[in-house]
Amino acid sequence: MLIHCRAGIPLEVMGLMIGQYIDEYTVRVVDVFSMPQTATGQSVEAVDPEYQANMLERLEMVGRPEKVVGWYHSHPGFGCWLSGEDVQTAQGYEQLTKRSVSVVLDPIQSVRGNVVIDAFRTIDQQQMMISREDPRQTTSNVGFMQRPNMQALVRGLGRSFYSMPVAYRKQASEIHMLLNVHKKSWRDGLKIDTATEHERARNESIATIKNLAQQAERFITTGKDEDLVGNVGKINPATHLMSESETLISNNLDHSIGMGINALVF
Repeated sequence: MLIHCRAGIPLEVMGLMIGQYIDEYTVRVVDVFSMPQTATGQSVEAVDPEYQANMLERLEMVGRPEKVVGWYHSHPGFGCWLSGEDVQTAQGYEQLTKRSVSVVLDPIQSVRGNVVIDAFRTIDQQQMMISREDPRQTTSNVGFMQRPNMQALVRGLGRSFYSMPVAYRKQASEIHMLLNVHKKSWRDGLKIDTATEHERARNESIATIKNLAQQAERFITTGKDEDLVGNVGKINPATHLMSESETLISNNLDHSIGMGINALVF
């Protein structure tokens, strides 16, 4: 879910959650699948029912009998809450499945294994006026309600929707994945720069090496390289010169090999 939301930055993305209802208060989500929706603001497009039905049919074919228990979407950078259109989407799901859950995840604020996530259900104002029954008494465990944030309160928390406690378990492999989700993809290592970009970067690197070489020459001729105590906490141009030279050679080799592979394969 987090990887899907990260891939959609800066746009919002959405998907469906499949799982099962354990008891009156517990919904277990075992898997998710993405939906082909995009967004330009703080709300995603309407759900494609044809795609949803096709995906559920394919899941059943491979032995996944779980049913849809809710939907999720991302709020990249602006917290977890439901906008007006999100509330309408959530109400549509709750009409189909009364216990449907709406999950919001912020992929930008989720860093170093900490997932910023929250789950919501809408509040039926007419039902409350008729029965005077708080829906939270029957659809969520009030004793474990999380402390709401101010942004969600301003957006309608407690009036149009309410928050539900979220608990998730992470295996060692999942923790490793979350810690690396912000790093570059392995596919980036297969990309090569254009000839113009590579030439510009190479010229900049050569200019840097030339400057470091002059600094290293003065550094060595004045005998500063032998002053171990005096060099503590200071920049060593000789070390930087070696590092920059190795980087230039490595980049040139990567670009030459990549161009050769492209010429051979494509």
